[in-house]
Amino acid sequence: MAEAGSESVSIPRVNLGCQGLQVSKLGFGCMGLTGAYNDPLPEEEAISVIKHAFTQGITFFDTADIYGSNHANELLLAKALKQLPRDKIQLATKFGMSRGISGLQIKGTPDYVRSCCEASLKRLDVQYIDLYYQHRVDTSVPIEQTMGELKKLVEEGKVKYIGLSEASPDTIRRAHAVHPITAVQLEWSLWTRDIEDEVIPLCRELGIGIVPYSPLGRGFFGGKGVVETVPSVSSLSGHPRYQAENMEKNKRIYERIESLAKKHECTTPQLALAWVLQQGNDVVPIPGTTKIKNLDQNIGALSVKLSEKDLREISEAVPIDEVAGIRYYNERHAKFSWKSANTPPNDSSVSTVPRVSKLGFGCMGLTGAYNDPLPEEEAISVIKHAFTQGITFFDTADIYGSNHANELLLAKALKQLPRNKIQLATKFGVSKPNPDVQIKGTPDYVRSCCEASLKRLDVDYIDLYYQHRVDTSVPIEQTMGELKKLVEEGKVKYIGLSEASPDTIRRAHAVHPITAVQLEWSLWTRDIEDEVIPLCGELGIGIVPYSPLGRGFFGGKGVVETVPSVSTLSGHPRFQAENIEKNKKIYERIESLAKKYECTTPQLALAWVLQQGNDVVPIPGTTKMKNLDQNIGALLVKLSENDLKEISEAVPIDDVAGDRHYSEGTAKFTWKFANTPPNDSSVSKLGFGCMGLTGAYNDPLPEQEAISVIKHAFTQGITFFDTADVYGSNHANELLLAKALKQLPRDKIQLATKFGISKTTFSDRQIKGTPDYVRSCCEASLKRLDVQYIDLYYQHRVDTSVPIEQTMGELKKLVEEGKVKYIGLSEASPDTIRRAHAVHPITAVQLEWSLWTRDIEDEVIPLCRELGIGIVPYSPLGRGFFGGKGVVETVPSVSTLSGHPRYQAENIEKNKRIYEKIESLAQKHQCTTPQLALAWVLQQGNDVVPIPGTTKIKNLDQNIGALLVKLSENDLREISEAVPIDDVAGVRHYDEGHAKFSWKSANTPPNDSKEETWNTNTKMAEVPRVKLGPQGLEVSKIGFGCMGLTGVYNDPVPEEVGISIIKYAFSKGITFFDTADFYGAHANEVLVGKALKELPRDKVQIATKFGIVKMDMASNTVVVNGTPEYVRSCCEGSLQRLGVDYIDLYYQHRVDTTVPIEDTVISIELYFFFLDLG
Repeated sequence: MAEAGSESVSIPRVNLGCQGLQVSKLGFGCMGLTGAYNDPLPEEEAISVIKHAFTQGITFFDTADIYGSNHANELLLAKALKQLPRDKIQLATKFGMSRGISGLQIKGTPDYVRSCCEASLKRLDVQYIDLYYQHRVDTSVPIEQTMGELKKLVEEGKVKYIGLSEASPDTIRRAHAVHPITAVQLEWSLWTRDIEDEVIPLCRELGIGIVPYSPLGRGFFGGKGVVETVPSVSSLSGHPRYQAENMEKNKRIYERIESLAKKHECTTPQLALAWVLQQGNDVVPIPGTTKIKNLDQNIGALSVKLSEKDLREISEAVPIDEVAGIRYYNERHAKFSWKSANTPPNDSSVSTVPRVSKLGFGCMGLTGAYNDPLPEEEAISVIKHAFTQGITFFDTADIYGSNHANELLLAKALKQLPRNKIQLATKFGVSKPNPDVQIKGTPDYVRSCCEASLKRLDVDYIDLYYQHRVDTSVPIEQTMGELKKLVEEGKVKYIGLSEASPDTIRRAHAVHPITAVQLEWSLWTRDIEDEVIPLCGELGIGIVPYSPLGRGFFGGKGVVETVPSVSTLSGHPRFQAENIEKNKKIYERIESLAKKYECTTPQLALAWVLQQGNDVVPIPGTTKMKNLDQNIGALLVKLSENDLKEISEAVPIDDVAGDRHYSEGTAKFTWKFANTPPNDSSVSKLGFGCMGLTGAYNDPLPEQEAISVIKHAFTQGITFFDTADVYGSNHANELLLAKALKQLPRDKIQLATKFGISKTTFSDRQIKGTPDYVRSCCEASLKRLDVQYIDLYYQHRVDTSVPIEQTMGELKKLVEEGKVKYIGLSEASPDTIRRAHAVHPITAVQLEWSLWTRDIEDEVIPLCRELGIGIVPYSPLGRGFFGGKGVVETVPSVSTLSGHPRYQAENIEKNKRIYEKIESLAQKHQCTTPQLALAWVLQQGNDVVPIPGTTKIKNLDQNIGALLVKLSENDLREISEAVPIDDVAGVRHYDEGHAKFSWKSANTPPNDSKEETWNTNTKMAEVPRVKLGPQGLEVSKIGFGCMGLTGVYNDPVPEEVGISIIKYAFSKGITFFDTADFYGAHANEVLVGKALKELPRDKVQIATKFGIVKMDMASNTVVVNGTPEYVRSCCEGSLQRLGVDYIDLYYQHRVDTTVPIEDTVISIELYFFFLDLG
């Protein structure tokens, strides 16, 4: 069978996770070197395997403290590391498993985490661990506690990145909320694919890398048990899939893959590994082996190219149902897998009995709601009975009962119960009850309510503190800010929201994690299912349904029993006479289905809610113990997916008679109306780009005229003004805006400016994002604008030589100091946006977006919406084109637009047809062409705030008029289709130089300045690395010939220019430089020597040549010398001129045909032998 060899493979570098860890696309699992499936290798042999892996391009090595006897694996790797460059290695190890008398033991307590880390650092003899995994999840310890200690180790520099292994989705999500998880390690191979439905999508949602272990199916696709026998001493002999009865069946699977491997001209293990490798750029498998031959074969898998169709065909060749035997050795091992890796809530006192945490109790009715209050002792006995039956989650609110009676009652009950076994939830926010409901969420009110509830409940802390209803007059960030302080002070453990909108939930969650959202949810109230429930699932927020029995309807109220006239339910629309008769039919259907399931009607209705998900904890209330026991019994009703669907279909929402709200007045306090204003002041839906006022496409306006435009914009309702430190000559734009601000109320303005372009001419632009530059720019802008703070501070263009984490770190400090309120990015790539957002929330991303520039729609816009980032389109009128430039009015020759590709004569004629289509549609919508084009941008979403600029008040008013143009989804589609992007003539950038500063080229290096920057902080690009010859020389795939710099086909370039070209080549990833002693009468070597002084020598491969003594082109004569003494003198001379200790690659420039080649080569070999001896 053909084999894809490793000698021609360059192992790519990939990002693992979003935090900056870069590793080889293929890792190496070291476990087997110290014995796992076979005997341990001799130490030297094992080290040689590791070193061979490194020479082939593998830099990502995986071990664990439990591998090998007495930590032998880590100790082995430490010895290998001594022979390798530490800064080129990404070292992963793990903690959490130990061997005890009773077998494997899992531990994740904070003190154990720290002790394991300290011990691994010592054994590995390193200062830091690149990636530190929890090997298996300790299901007795809240993941937050384990992660808290890991986070400290990161802050101390002992660990760079955190990983999890075999963790459940819930554990991954909760861990990631404490500190970003970089990678999750899981078993993934052609015959083990159980992670594909839940874990892989979650990792991709959160930007977490995936590290498959056993990617060859515990050796099966490497031929174990098929091509070669499994030794009886191997642990594999006890694996279910290798048992005789199963192995015969599994061999058929191997044969199918073997057959497909022939088709792809590779070996069976190569095809199996290639299938894993090509599951995504975020997938880095770590196959292990004890044989260099197998290692090379694994590396060869990188050269196997598979299409989507190929991947599907290979998957289908291994139907999971046909795999014989489970993936675990036994049931005991199975309980350590991801499916069983949930951890308890972050409070060790919480009950671990499933039904306790699964059903809560709503106390509201005990002090009167739908009926009269219960006598105090009777009410307390209900609470105590609930507790004895396993309910530990009790819900109240400061507004329940007369004079806070409900909290006072619960306090008395708590005195008779163990506080540490109770999860107590209360609420604030409704300051006055029906009928004149008043909602309040100001920070001082939040604090006063909490203090009062703590006093009434007579407790030291509240487990879950909800905002009862959202105060739509107060930015949720302000309410959450105070709640966050209460958590930090220990007065509140977790924060919740009740009847909150998706936007409010998302914004609140960005301030501090929301633990639960309380909403009305029952068989006849399901309006939250389309928006709120999916959002909570995405963010890992629990759902607490109140009124899960439909305000008692499914408990029989209004049907089996009459609603008392004194009950508030008598006024509920669904219980009104004309509606209750219709609704009885719904009750009868559920009653009929309940008989089928051998339970009561309320039990079936409650079971339906309970089984909507593991994250759903309903809180039905009752005043009767009989009903309480019945509710608890609902936990025993088991429903399949089909059952749940049948029950749902028995209650068509359109058949429910009557609204869910008592009145229009109460409806306005529900989640659909619970958005809050932006934090501080609202940003106008339309902004104003000030750039053109000081000259851009035209001459600058006179100062007073420009100020009048800004003031007119403000009087018309525009409050969001955009500038930059680079706009106008000598920062003229910021200075102009400062003067305008003096005539406007500062607190009503949202001021955005930018930094990052340190030098700009039309042909020369320099980008800078170093921390000191960020700060100096901010200080200068504050001074020029004459303000105390900048509302929104953007990085104008991304500095691709500086890790975005470093730029963001300084911006974050400026926020903390109050100099900047919000942070933005402009023309940033998805990777940069995601990494920046992990350091500090990004408020807005500014990008070019118009009808004829839509390249951001596939990647950037979805990402911004995923992260809750606003979008600020610049040039929303297509650099003036849809305003008529080049069509209705001529572009002046002095305007920079005259040089734009889309305005060139050959292109503008084609583009005019696009304008005509939009002009025609504008007539249909009874507006102007620019209004329609701008309305299209405005209506791309509520999170879109375009910033068109103009120098004319008439155009400004026209732009504002675009807000009145209403477009349906069909209209937006029709307008989009009128401008097929392929029909637009000319690229969006002025030239290639400008294109390199756009979002597509705006990735930054990983966050490690020691490894990733050199003298001038210029980052090397990702030019592939290749092996040149079999001796170990690794060079960039493209080299640079220096000959011409000192004159050959043209005059020599000035020395500084020559050096800058060499440095520029290096910054782009070229490390292989070629010169010769003959070039420029030694000038070339001298020039390269000077350039090398400014580059890291160990990163450069320098090649030079000897052998040409003289060359006369006129007489066509060449004098060549290859004698041993000439070889030596040439080498000495080159070393001196280059200023180096060694030459990486030394060529004989031309062969001296009078000297035996053996004499020449031996001379070179002896010279370097003595050089090595010193």
